[in-house]
Amino acid sequence: MPIELLIRRLLLAVPTLLGVGLLVFALGELAPGDPAFVALGLDYETGGSVDEAQLEEVRERLGLNRPPIVRFGDWLFGFVTGDLGNSVVNPALSVSDIMLNALPTTLILTLGTMGLAIIIGMPLGLVSAVYRDRPIDHIARFVSILGSATPTFWFALILLLLFAFQWRIFPLGGALQDKGPIAMVLPVLAIALHPAALITRLTRAGMLDVLNRDYTRTAIAKGLPMRTVIFRHGLRNALIPIITVIGFQTGGIFGGTVAVEVVFSLRGLGKVLLDAIHEHDLYVAQTAVMTIAIVFVLINLLVDLLYFVIDPRLSGNQGK
Repeated sequence: MPIELLIRRLLLAVPTLLGVGLLVFALGELAPGDPAFVALGLDYETGGSVDEAQLEEVRERLGLNRPPIVRFGDWLFGFVTGDLGNSVVNPALSVSDIMLNALPTTLILTLGTMGLAIIIGMPLGLVSAVYRDRPIDHIARFVSILGSATPTFWFALILLLLFAFQWRIFPLGGALQDKGPIAMVLPVLAIALHPAALITRLTRAGMLDVLNRDYTRTAIAKGLPMRTVIFRHGLRNALIPIITVIGFQTGGIFGGTVAVEVVFSLRGLGKVLLDAIHEHDLYVAQTAVMTIAIVFVLINLLVDLLYFVIDPRLSGNQGK
């Protein structure tokens, strides 16, 4: 990938992130309630007996009495420099520490899920395409349809009921720091079912298309080993749409693991965001959403890089 194209992608990411940041900040401003009430331990709906001077003092401390554009600039600058302030609900906790404690769980959950989905989905789709309309193909197609139709939340509960409650093979839940990597086994299995099914279907469809192309038939007619035809000519040409979906699935999983994190009592980014919204912890919620947006943009950039690794011919086309 040409260096100028990489720079162009990075420059295009800047206004995207600025737009997301502005939207996140605006939604936080439009949300009902007053963070000053939350900081004082009061319910923003029922209110409570509180001195107006005390409220103004809290607003001054939190910077809520400044113009919105100034607060947006301060928040953005703090995000870039890593100074995100403290939680409104728990002033003793910095937002940075909350994010750093939650990120490892979500990252391990996301990477483990996609790794397992790729390990299962791509070989299954490949075998299904090579042995089209044979029993293994029918089994693979049935498994992929079943995986696509199974709700992740329901599957997580079934795994928890069987392997943690009934057979006690895995822990019922708990933080990664307390239970270790074994705490991530069931959550990864629960989330990986759907992307594995999707990757299986895409791999099968892509390989069937490539195997019916003239250059593939020519390679087979020349006597090339079937393994060489499948992996060198077939799979490589079918990878681009698969990688695209893997990228989107990875970003979606990173920002959408909240249901599984709740079921397995994992303190990941999704659970932090859910708790922050429920508790009206404005700064934590804004930072969590912005973190998800940044990771999603970085994943898309990585997908673009992989395009050029798989097919260098795109460099000339994209550079024009």
